[in-house]
Amino acid sequence: MPAYDAIGRTLTVTEANALIRDTVSEFFSELTIEGEISGFRPSSSGHWYFTLKDSGAAIDAAVFRSAQYSMELPHNGDLVIAKGSMSYYTKTGKLSFVIRAMKIKGEGNLLEIIEKRKEYYRNLGYFDEDRKKPIPETIRRIGVITSPTGAAIRDILNITRRRAPGIDIIIFPAAVQGDGAKEEIAMRIRQANTFAAADILIVGRGGGSTEDLMAFSEPEVIEAIHESAIPVISAVGHEIDWPISDYAADRRAPTPSAAAELVTETAYRRRERLASAIQLIESEIRVKAAKAAFRLRNAEGFRTALERRISRYRSMVPSTADLCHTLRMRLEMRRSELGWTEEELLRSFSAKKEKAKLLISSYGEKSRMLMDRRIRKSAAELTLASREIEALSPLAILSRGYSVTMDEHGKVIHNTAGIKVGDRITTRLGSGMLVSHVEGKDEL
Repeated sequence: MPAYDAIGRTLTVTEANALIRDTVSEFFSELTIEGEISGFRPSSSGHWYFTLKDSGAAIDAAVFRSAQYSMELPHNGDLVIAKGSMSYYTKTGKLSFVIRAMKIKGEGNLLEIIEKRKEYYRNLGYFDEDRKKPIPETIRRIGVITSPTGAAIRDILNITRRRAPGIDIIIFPAAVQGDGAKEEIAMRIRQANTFAAADILIVGRGGGSTEDLMAFSEPEVIEAIHESAIPVISAVGHEIDWPISDYAADRRAPTPSAAAELVTETAYRRRERLASAIQLIESEIRVKAAKAAFRLRNAEGFRTALERRISRYRSMVPSTADLCHTLRMRLEMRRSELGWTEEELLRSFSAKKEKAKLLISSYGEKSRMLMDRRIRKSAAELTLASREIEALSPLAILSRGYSVTMDEHGKVIHNTAGIKVGDRITTRLGSGMLVSHVEGKDEL
């Protein structure tokens, strides 16, 4: 089929886009379209941007702020009837339906389907809290089921490597929207369980329209999550997105990034504590090193001062050769002095020896005379003392007819007081002793 060339010449891209814009504006200035809102996103300028779709197709739509005064705020899944015109933006070649008036007709088919499925699985107990498995305290390997080229996997990898680089990540690639997505996601969940490949699974993707996220509300995916022996975290879309997988999973994360933070929390805290401990140890080491360096500097200062003192005293001490010479001279002097001393000692000793002999002879004679005199005097004194002692001795008194009586304890009895009939008494005579028992006593 030959190409249609209305101009009869080659056009630039700008010219071609301008031709398309004029054609669209002329022929599609008044349109009424019924469709379901998906991917609703208000901009900072106040305009609304979303997609109108049905079961067979979709078209981008926009509502400028100036046209919103007569409209209700739409939501994803709303079925609406919109009036407007087609607009072709020449810079990007993008075709949009610019809406001037819009009425909400009711909920779209997708949201109705999702709500019915949600109710069905809730009645089966798939969402019960007592069926949910806890997140493991220690996680060594994370399984991620998502698109290998999407933003979700990049966010998960970046956060995990930053917070817990020691955790392994296994990527189970799967389509996350379109035909075959639900089967691939379910198959990857079961595959991870078959090989016990991870401690926890993150199943998710980035944001999108209700239709884009529909795979995570399909029965195949819900059943696979429910049957998983490995705990599953559903991390689909943004905070406002709630596919059925969020209810069926053991834990919901509002975004893939939040899921990565959740599974690395324990490891991150341990890493922080370890870093704090290392920092504390390093600080203590620095303090001890500073103290050791201070002590070393003091020791070096003391050593320097000691070396100076040694050097000063060394200059004051004579050398070994000088000391030996001095000692030799002193020895010779002592030897010379000793020679003279010996002769003097011999002469003095002989004279003193003769004198000592004379003194000893004289002292011996005098000693003998004194000794004889003292012996005679002591003998006379002894004789006199003996006579006096004999006169005073009790035995002498007893020899004259007297006696001494003692009790059984050897105590002298002076009177009858303290003596009882039957007591044993001893009487000492001038010669010999008598032992008797008291049979009676008279008191004077």
